[in-house]
Amino acid sequence: MKNKVAFICDEMNHFLVRSMVSELREAGYSVDVYPININAYSFSSSDHGVFIVYMDGFSTDSEKLLASLDIVMGDKKKERRLYLIGSDEDLKKAYSHIELTLVTHAFKRPVNMESVLKELSIINPSYSYDGSLKIPGSITVNISRKSILIVDDDDVYLRNIETWFSDDYNVYTAASVTSALSLLKRVRTDLILLDYEMPLLSGLDFLRILRSEPATEKIPIIFLTAKDDKEIILEILKEGPTGYLLKSTAPILLKHNIKNFFDGKELWWKSE
Repeated sequence: MKNKVAFICDEMNHFLVRSMVSELREAGYSVDVYPININAYSFSSSDHGVFIVYMDGFSTDSEKLLASLDIVMGDKKKERRLYLIGSDEDLKKAYSHIELTLVTHAFKRPVNMESVLKELSIINPSYSYDGSLKIPGSITVNISRKSILIVDDDDVYLRNIETWFSDDYNVYTAASVTSALSLLKRVRTDLILLDYEMPLLSGLDFLRILRSEPATEKIPIIFLTAKDDKEIILEILKEGPTGYLLKSTAPILLKHNIKNFFDGKELWWKSE
């Protein structure tokens, strides 16, 4: 069940945990709470569609849990999503014990529940920007249109750019590298517009991950970022993206440039 949540944490009676669980239930989720020392293999036959791991410090139990979740989340017969919550240090350690592509999204403590509910609303590619829970069963895709995936941690910019492009393209959005990787397992995209500076994993990290996988290595990637520092631009262009554009570009010119890309014409910034 897509709305059935397994909430796994260190302190089941902690105030913040109780508060988060309460908000999830108010938003329409069925939530079961488990201690972090549970053996994740017990979830192999469960019908939980969402797993949230709340880490208040990285422990031996956290390590064992993630190692076993690696197998459970990798079961392709079941549609499951994994979310991690913890400090920068907790999350960094977590990624050494579970395959990155199995994590749908990671939140840094202290976490904003509105952000969690927004992220949970990504079922099939769709992004809810308002405060309400929006869980569509599916999304309509116009097969005659090109599809664009926009990856940026700035909610306002994501909302704006989706508005600019949605009249002409199928637009998918992701607020983090991990969310983008999760979306790419379910959708086909003709172009990725990618921010450079994001938490945990940068745009360059994302580019390198995609280029290392046969299924994604040929997806065109244009960096769309506020970074105009010469050294950063050169660092990005060394990795061979399709192009590099600035967020300061006027919307009408940005749309024209993306049209040029799909028409096979030259971009203003293009890697050799």
